[in-house]
Amino acid sequence: MASTTFQHLDAAKQQRVLAALITEFSQYPLAQAQVARIVKQADIARGAFYKYFTDLDDAYRYAFGQVIGRLHAGITGPTMRQDPYTATADFLHEASESRDRDFIRLHFTKNSGLVNVARPQVPADATDWAVASLCHSAISEVLADPADATLILAHLKVALSQLQVKG
Repeated sequence: MASTTFQHLDAAKQQRVLAALITEFSQYPLAQAQVARIVKQADIARGAFYKYFTDLDDAYRYAFGQVIGRLHAGITGPTMRQDPYTATADFLHEASESRDRDFIRLHFTKNSGLVNVARPQVPADATDWAVASLCHSAISEVLADPADATLILAHLKVALSQLQVKG
């Protein structure tokens, strides 16, 4: 994650670096991302980048955390537990309308297997685990192939109802 040096930067500079990271990881898969483009857009020295982040993977994990945090802001906790189908559909809508949609799309289609990002805690209850797994799988599939969104969401709704969960 971002170093304490980065965390002590003024907010404007942090936002400039974050914007450069999101731009890079929205346009290029992690395997093709370049520190040179990031530092040029952020207007920082290459050495500063490595004071802020260990490497590109570290910078990616930081950017992913920021992006996913924004998207999850309105749909976590009680909303997800009460109506996981609607929460999943809302997340997909937010992701498709978000300024971060290209970042999210590349994450699920190219980058998720290349870098370990923080995973949510495994629920203790088996049904809660099944619901979370189904919803995350549906999200991944829709982002990988948006043309199948209606079918995937319909399958999710049926699967959740078979688990006797609101959907």
